[in-house]
Amino acid sequence: MNSTTADETVAMDSGLISLIKVSGLHYRYASSPPVLIDIDLEVSAGEIVALLGPNGAGKSTLLRILLNELTPESGTIAGPLLSMKSSRVLMGYAGEETAHFNSLTGIQNAHFFARAAGVEKYEVSEMVSGLMNLVGLSNEADKVVSSYSFGAKRKLLLLEALVHQPKLLLLDEPTVGLDPVSRDALADILRKCSQEGSAIVMASHDLNFLEQLADRILVIDKGRVVSSGSQIELLSSLGTATRFQVSVDTSSIELPQYFGEDIELVDDSGPLVFETTRGQDALPEIWAALISARVKILGVEVREPGLAELFRRVTGQELPG
Repeated sequence: MNSTTADETVAMDSGLISLIKVSGLHYRYASSPPVLIDIDLEVSAGEIVALLGPNGAGKSTLLRILLNELTPESGTIAGPLLSMKSSRVLMGYAGEETAHFNSLTGIQNAHFFARAAGVEKYEVSEMVSGLMNLVGLSNEADKVVSSYSFGAKRKLLLLEALVHQPKLLLLDEPTVGLDPVSRDALADILRKCSQEGSAIVMASHDLNFLEQLADRILVIDKGRVVSSGSQIELLSSLGTATRFQVSVDTSSIELPQYFGEDIELVDDSGPLVFETTRGQDALPEIWAALISARVKILGVEVREPGLAELFRRVTGQELPG
């Protein structure tokens, strides 16, 4: 299933070719409906790719396939990284569940995973110490992991995924359990990894985090890629319009014909949906027009162009909070 050439292996270090190319991937768990359907994905050195989708869309399964934990039903996965005998240690993975030796200290866990991933003994202490500081675990380093909070365990998991400087980093909900300072520190670490040539594939519901980092985004729904491209490409498909969704009492309603300059009522089948390129400055005019028509307003939701709105439009769903 995996293939490469000697030239490709050399080129990998220059970042000129894809580290992994997935084509026509299908996967299902035993006696279950398909989890992934006809997935195509290409990841190059230095690239950050985000997987965006609702719970159960297949994001975590795709990461585990890339990690070689699961074998797809059909399709191909190719690339120089996967062909190497040491491919597993060239990857870093932080999943949703933590897996540590609870009776050991944080620094003992980090040393163990670093050595298991092939970090030379003389390099381990310096690398672990540096990452402990970066992820905010220096004060917890000598405490046993069983005493760690959920957030501290998440930080340790991320450290263990990063400590051997992997060529491919796979992250499943990396910001869960992190405070804002740790979240920003992680963003800085991932930017540095990317600049140094590591490829990163991460699944997350943290839209602000994805907007900061992602070069490309795949929106996955019910096992299929329903939209993909760079952030600029995907967001440009939304246009520059702001949307207002206004909930009203529909028991006796007669809507006005005009709401203001460059304000369009695009949907009145449920909550009223208005679209405008004037941003939130248009809201008072919409409000005034509805009140003058004696429409009872129950609530309003502002939807600026962004990943949340992209997700709503391509899937018809709201992302989990």
